[in-house]
Amino acid sequence: MSEGMSWQKSAACNGYEACVEVRRLENGNVGFRNSLLPDGPMVEFTSAELAVFLEGVDRGEFDWMTS
Repeated sequence: MSEGMSWQKSAACNGYEACVEVRRLENGNVGFRNSLLPDGPMVEFTSAELAVFLEGVDRGEFDWMTS
């Protein structure tokens, strides 16, 4: 990963210590990590995989995860 690329988390995380952070990787994929574990594991997805997942989020398919 390039040093100049920064991680981003949702503004909704304001006040929470643990959040999911994302960033574009040099290979064009998107990395996800736990903000409390900056040196821990990262999960990597292609843009296509992320687009399909976000479409499911928009449809409410994963609402069960937060209830």
